[in-house]
Amino acid sequence: MTTADELPEEEMRFVHVATRTADLDRAVRFYELLGMRVDHRRELERGRATLVYLAPLEDNFSIELVYNWGRDEPYEGGERFGHFAFEVEGLDELFPQLIEAGAESLRPPYLLEGKGPKIAFVADPDGNRIELIER
Repeated sequence: MTTADELPEEEMRFVHVATRTADLDRAVRFYELLGMRVDHRRELERGRATLVYLAPLEDNFSIELVYNWGRDEPYEGGERFGHFAFEVEGLDELFPQLIEAGAESLRPPYLLEGKGPKIAFVADPDGNRIELIER
């Protein structure tokens, strides 16, 4: 059996996480506030969907937002998904901006275990849980 440290680095690379959205523009604006940028987009004619890939400046992974054409009602979440986590600067300033951009406040900024780091939780405009960790 091969262990992870025996595999060459180029064999596997984590590339993206996909989540569906009912409002593509609103979802893109939300993730841009977290420092993501649109890397590329793709239209699937047969699949009737638009895919938008958002990546951080470091370009080490991406979030794929999937908008299925004509599906404008929210998608049900699954218990198998926990949350996305982002390291951010100025959490107290960013938190209200995210709420204004359509996020739902799940837990305002607080010190984890009463001593740090400062974290918060929001739900993105489609209900995905996002953990914010202050650098």
